[in-house]
Amino acid sequence: MKLLITGASGLLGYKVTQLALRKGHEVYSLYNENEIKLGTPIKLDITNQGAISKVITELKPEAIIHTAAYTNVDGCESNKNLAWKVNVEATRNIALESALIHAHLIYVSTDYVFDGEKGFYSEEDQTNPINHYGHTKLKGEELVKKHSQELCISRTSVIFGWGKTEKLNFATWIINKLKQKKDVKVLTDQYVSPTLNTNLAEMLLEIADRRIGGILHIAGATRISRYEFALRLAEVFKLDKQFILPAVMNEMLWNAKRPKNSSLNVNRALSLLNQKPLKLEQTLELMSKKLTS
Repeated sequence: MKLLITGASGLLGYKVTQLALRKGHEVYSLYNENEIKLGTPIKLDITNQGAISKVITELKPEAIIHTAAYTNVDGCESNKNLAWKVNVEATRNIALESALIHAHLIYVSTDYVFDGEKGFYSEEDQTNPINHYGHTKLKGEELVKKHSQELCISRTSVIFGWGKTEKLNFATWIINKLKQKKDVKVLTDQYVSPTLNTNLAEMLLEIADRRIGGILHIAGATRISRYEFALRLAEVFKLDKQFILPAVMNEMLWNAKRPKNSSLNVNRALSLLNQKPLKLEQTLELMSKKLTS
């Protein structure tokens, strides 16, 4: 299969690119700032409509896995124009171009399209983002549904794992702090569905391979507080838990509000996919053995 992957140097995009190549796909890897040397790399700013149009029209990929996004939640709140350009306008342009060539568009979305009042959200639950990041990702979903005939909106939550760059994710940030024996405040009252980048990449590639459509929640199969997640990381990596300090959301000095419980119900993915959403103990075991690097 001919695949185009946006955000190919990111935590998820790099893993999708890596695994797609191992499976024998023809992969075109789009990156912007952090160079990537996997597949056929193409340096491209996805907010440049002419450039993205030219690439998609000329390559005519069978599937596009759109992982690129501006994901800094506080950054989106303070730089709303940039968030809109990257998460909304670029997504609209990719959707329009994918429709013209009948490519299967897989749009990676987020648990932050929900308000977090309920938790364990299914694909049918009402969306109601409470910050600008969530709002832009939901708008991206709407534009993908509007413009693309063949699509899968793949919502996920707290992606973690070993990545190509030094940019930290929640798990590697906790591991680094504990290795340095530094205190780290972690929330006891925010519940999520942590998702290993390798597990997520495998699911996305199956969706592309089988041309699965609609909305699908593909996150980790464990609902957990960030605090409990940090404790599990310390146990698996044999680090000292005493540096993990409990905190609550209303203590945090954030620009943007966060949902309290944005955990995702992955039952549909569990029944539909051969590459199942994994439980946290499985993914931490894989991560600790470096089986995901």
